[in-house]
Amino acid sequence: MKKSFAAISILFALCSAFIFADESSNLSYNITTDFAYYPKSNYIAGDTHFAPLTGTYSGLEGRVTGNLNYTIPTPLGSHWLLNSANLVLNAALELTPVSVKPGVSVKFTPLPFIVFEGGAQAGTGWNLAGLQGMAIFDPIHQTYTDLDAFKNWFLKWYAQGVFQFDTGAIISGDWTHIQLMYTYQVYYEQITGVENGNVWMWQCANNRANGLMNYQSLILAYQMPLVLSRIGFVFECDGHYNNSDYKAIYINPNYNGSFKKINISPMAQLSLSQHDTLSFLLGFSSRRSFTINHEDSNVEPFLSYAGREWFFNRIALSWSHNF
Repeated sequence: MKKSFAAISILFALCSAFIFADESSNLSYNITTDFAYYPKSNYIAGDTHFAPLTGTYSGLEGRVTGNLNYTIPTPLGSHWLLNSANLVLNAALELTPVSVKPGVSVKFTPLPFIVFEGGAQAGTGWNLAGLQGMAIFDPIHQTYTDLDAFKNWFLKWYAQGVFQFDTGAIISGDWTHIQLMYTYQVYYEQITGVENGNVWMWQCANNRANGLMNYQSLILAYQMPLVLSRIGFVFECDGHYNNSDYKAIYINPNYNGSFKKINISPMAQLSLSQHDTLSFLLGFSSRRSFTINHEDSNVEPFLSYAGREWFFNRIALSWSHNF
C-alpha cells in the first residue's frame, strides 16, 4: 500500500449524500472496500517532465472502512435553503493488512451547498511479510525501522470546508446534473515517539514527517440515469505548509519539504443497486524529481529538488455498500 484513497472516499460521499440527500432514518452505516494496482515508473532526474511506465508492477493497495453515521436535523428556518440543515456524527474504522485506524468526526451542513467538518483519527501499524505499516527512517542504513504496534500511534486532526453544487437543483430533469465539489482541508499528522523533523513511514508510504498540511480536491462530474451513473475528473493537491517540517540534520536543505503532490484522475461510477456502487479511477500523479538519478525513494531526503515528475500512478476501484 502506498497512497491514500481520499479521492474515492469523497466520491462515495458525493454518491450517497450528494447535496440533497433525504434519509428516512437518523442512523445509517456503510462499508467500503478499496483496491489499487500500481505499475512501475522509474525515477528520472531533472526539471519538470513525464516519466513513462518501465514495468508492470510496483505495488498493491487495499483497505476496508466501516462508517456509522447519526444525523441530527438542525433546521435554521422554514425556507428550503435552511430547513434541511443537519449535524452528522460519524464513527469510522479502517482496516488494512498492515494497520488499523479508528476515527470520529462531526459534519455540519447549514446550507445544501456548504459543509463544515472536523475530526480526529488514531491508528497503529505492523510489519506483514516485509510490508511496513509504521516505521522510522534510519539515515545510516537508508532503510526504515519498524515501530512498535499499539505503542506508537499515527495521529491526525483535521478541519475542512466543502462547497458542492448540482445544476439539477435549478434545472429539473434526469440529464441536467453537472456536479461540482471543492474541498479545502487543513490537517496535522504525526507519529508518536518520533521527533519533529524526522522522516517516517505510514501504511508503506515513506518520506513523511510530522507537521501541518493542507489537502484540496475538486470533483467535476456528470450524473446520468443509467447503470453508468457518473463520469468525471478528480483533481487533488496535498502537502506541507512549511519546509521546516523536514529539519533533521540528515535531510538535504534543498529537499523542498513543502512540495505539493498533484493527482489528476478520470473516474467512472456504476450504480449496481440501490445500496451498491462501484467506482473506477485512473490516477496520474506528480512527485519530486531531483538533480541526480536514483532508484530507491528511501534516498530522496538526501537529494536536491529539481522539479516536478509526472507519471501514471495507479488503477483503482472501490465498492461501497449502504445498509
